[in-house]
Amino acid sequence: MLWGTQTVSNIADIVYTLSLVTLVFTASGSLLTTIFIPLFRMLSKMVSGLVAPLIMSRIRLTSILIGSQLGQFVIFTGLIFYLWLSPEVSYPIIFLAVFGMSFLDGWTDPARNALIPRLAEDEGLMKANGLMSVSDQVVKCSGWALSGVIVAVIGAVPTMWIASVSYFLAMFFTAFIRDPYAAAGIGNVDASPEAFGAKGALRKPSYGEQLSEGWKILATNRRIRTLAIVDNIDTLGGAAWLGAFILAFVVEVLHQDASWWGFMNTVFFIGSIAGGVFIVARVKKLQKNAYLWMLFSLLAYVMITFFFAFNSVPMLALILFAVSGLPVQIAGIIRRTLIQQNLTPAETPSAMSALSVLSNFTFAIAMLLLSWIADRYGMRDMYVVAGVMTTAAVVIGFVYRSAFREELSPAYASEENVVVNKA
Repeated sequence: MLWGTQTVSNIADIVYTLSLVTLVFTASGSLLTTIFIPLFRMLSKMVSGLVAPLIMSRIRLTSILIGSQLGQFVIFTGLIFYLWLSPEVSYPIIFLAVFGMSFLDGWTDPARNALIPRLAEDEGLMKANGLMSVSDQVVKCSGWALSGVIVAVIGAVPTMWIASVSYFLAMFFTAFIRDPYAAAGIGNVDASPEAFGAKGALRKPSYGEQLSEGWKILATNRRIRTLAIVDNIDTLGGAAWLGAFILAFVVEVLHQDASWWGFMNTVFFIGSIAGGVFIVARVKKLQKNAYLWMLFSLLAYVMITFFFAFNSVPMLALILFAVSGLPVQIAGIIRRTLIQQNLTPAETPSAMSALSVLSNFTFAIAMLLLSWIADRYGMRDMYVVAGVMTTAAVVIGFVYRSAFREELSPAYASEENVVVNKA
């Protein structure tokens, strides 16, 4: 149910984004005005991630998903009626709707990633993450192309109804998901000894404690801290594969037209899908040395990046871009699984929220930094720098690999036993 609802929700996100971008660009003729849509989406999700721990400490994860999808359905349907009835387009209203929907959507990924380890265990957890990744990549690969065709045929506003219906369907089927931890009487709050007062009653944490809980976990949990450092340094280099950078590389280095940009995006998604399928098929082997598999996948990705930077043959670039999707997905899925495995069920929502905010912030910094490098030194040097950044992530990962030779924290094992006994 979770896999299905998130797939439908991703379809809605792609359709709504493409239709609004098309509508705003057609009406304004301004790229600067149109760029406010992804800008507001990113800023809103960052703000949403900061306050997400307050929501997750009070509301069940399934209820958060339902509320997020319901809110997006209401806002988006209201926007459709406005655009349908209004003779002129008001950009502030569109941007406000985008901000509101993205704010609600900012709770979806942390809630989903916190819910997956509650619904899948052991080998099933990595399989579940692999299945989610394959679904995400299939939707992205086909969704953008298909949405573009639909918008071209029936127009932007009629296409938006597809997104509205998709949000409603996602909300409807999310209602059938059952959180086993909630059923066992365990919520999204800290149940450690420090959380109890002098009389043994569970002490209600302050707002400040709830907001800072995820960041404290990142600072004190050695494994999570290592994974967060590797993830964010890798994100600095990974931003080089953003669509705008690829387009510039195609034109300036490969001397091809924009059609090659479409080819490269397509083959990358195919490689990413292959990575997710590989995870699902080889989960038993990967589970034994998951952390080292993650590092070796990043190392393979680094080598591909350097080859890509110095290559000027279009067909070889296409092959390298396709192959790069495989290690990127393997490393990403394993990293997410390791994070989920090394958090207690109560810790997961707040820690996932903090990681989401940190990742979005790092990605924004990476876009600015790599843009400056590309303008100042050229596209080749930008990809070399990106490769160096990911190399640094691999080196740091190897230096701190001893953290993953230790046993799981007693708190995690204890909380798992509580769930089993209550169930």
